[in-house]
Formats: sequence, structure tokens, C-alpha cells
Amino acid sequence: MNVPFRLPNRENSYHPGKPVLKRSWTRQEIISVFPTKELDILDVGAGEFPFAARERDRLVTVDFNARSNPTVVIDFTIEWPFGSDQFDFVYASHVIEHIYPHLRDRLVVNIFNSLRAGGLFFIRVPHLSSIHATGWEHFTMFGTGGVGSLTHGKNPNLPQFELISIGLAAGPIERFNGSRTITQKLIERILNLSFRLTDQFLASILGGVGEVQFLLRKPSQSREETGEVH
Repeated sequence: MNVPFRLPNRENSYHPGKPVLKRSWTRQEIISVFPTKELDILDVGAGEFPFAARERDRLVTVDFNARSNPTVVIDFTIEWPFGSDQFDFVYASHVIEHIYPHLRDRLVVNIFNSLRAGGLFFIRVPHLSSIHATGWEHFTMFGTGGVGSLTHGKNPNLPQFELISIGLAAGPIERFNGSRTITQKLIERILNLSFRLTDQFLASILGGVGEVQFLLRKPSQSREETGEVH
């Protein structure tokens, strides 16, 4: 049975015939789509600021570093300590860009397998125009098309998610746990009108966009279930 998230109608179209929401999310807005029942939530690379789940949810955090006191301390790019169909919601905030591509792809496959059917995978990464997107420890830069390989189904080594939303978030990344100002709402509305225009021009004019968010869903019937991905 699919996890009954209360997602809005996807009226905005990113690809013809494949409606995708063009918007960013705050923590409270993400919480608003959760069903009333308790959820099993995994925060990958939680660090010192894990996802603020509801009291009734069961939150598991995993990190390399024991100093942040995660539920599980492990190098999750090498060893994956979780089973199949274990979580309803997986959160990865500013961690995917720090992982070597071949290890990143393995991690995404593991996350997909650990999600229940209908479960959501929420990714937050610096937009390629952000000062936080560059540095010695950053191995991938993301524009708005950054998860295309996870949704088109043409790569036999990657799972195929359903793309729910893509969104550019203005302001500091800490804004996720708060609310938007009227100015931020206006800026984000403009940024999310045309992803190509923003990636190529608007982001530079603004001096950089803080982050890009991707909300993905595991379909009820996947290539893993039919043995197509290894």
C-alpha cells in the first residue's frame, strides 16, 4: 500500500505530459503533506541539525560523525545499515553534493530500496550559482535539472523515481526551518517561472541562489521489484 501523502495537484508542467510542481518547500510545508499517522523518517547525513519531525514520527538519523549524536554512526556511502521498505520519508539536506559520484549513485539506490512504495525522498543541495556549491569537498554542482537521471528511467544502474517538484529557494539555507518573507516569496515565484532562464541568467544577476530542492516519490511498481536494477 502506498504511503498516503497529501500532495497538491501538480498543475505546473516541467516536461510535456509529466506535470511537476515548480516550487520550494519550508519544513512546515513539507510536514503539511504528511498523513496524520506516524511515519518512519530517515535523515541521511543529519549532522547537528537533523530534520525536525513531528513528535509522533519515528526519526532515525545516520551520519559519519559521532559528535552529532546520530542514531547510527557509519559511513553510509560504503555500508548501508537499513533494510528494504523501512521508511516513509527520507531527507538529505546539503549532503549529496559532498559524495563522490559513484558512491552517490550507490547511496541513491540504497535509499530507493529502503523507501516504502509511495514514500518520498526530499533532497536539498546548493544551487550551482551559490557560493556554497563550490569548494574542495564538493563533488557535484546542481542546477534545476540535477535529478534527471533519477526520473527518466533510461539508466539501468539507477532507480526511477517519480518527480513531484523542483524548486529554487531564496535566502539563507536556514530559512527552511522558518517562514518566507514577502520579498522571498516574490523572488522565488520569479525564479521558479523558468528554470532555464534562472540557471543561465537570473541566478547570476542575483549574485547566486541559495539552494535547489527536489521532491521525489518511489512508485508503487519499480524496476527493483522486477529485477531490472542491480
